[in-house]
Amino acid sequence: MTFVIASVASMGLPGFSGFVAELQVLIGAWHAFPTAAIFAGLGILVGVAYTLRTLQLAFFGEVKEEQTIGAVARAAGNGGGAHGSDELEPISIPERIGAVILIAATLVIGLYPRLLLDLIVPSLNTPLFDGLRKVVTL
Repeated sequence: MTFVIASVASMGLPGFSGFVAELQVLIGAWHAFPTAAIFAGLGILVGVAYTLRTLQLAFFGEVKEEQTIGAVARAAGNGGGAHGSDELEPISIPERIGAVILIAATLVIGLYPRLLLDLIVPSLNTPLFDGLRKVVTL
């Protein structure tokens, strides 16, 4: 489940932090360089296709004997995977806590992006960026 949620966030679907970041980049690129924004949009589509393909292979692909955990462990001379079988051990409590923190953070930023934008935007209103704005608006 964690992998699926992380993949969805990585694709930049609405409600996740990746969407806010991609939207900001595309809007900025569109104002400055529309052609680059089109290529960036195509790049996002390629990333979505790659992520969906990865999800398909990870959860719905056929497993060959040489791809199993036990086969890898036997090839390494360990005799088998977790506890001598081909199954993975369940994730530990610290791993679950880490996954929950990461999922919560991407959802909070995706649903309320002002938490970070309020910190970032003031730094863009400095004299350093005034010259850049003049060049871009020409």
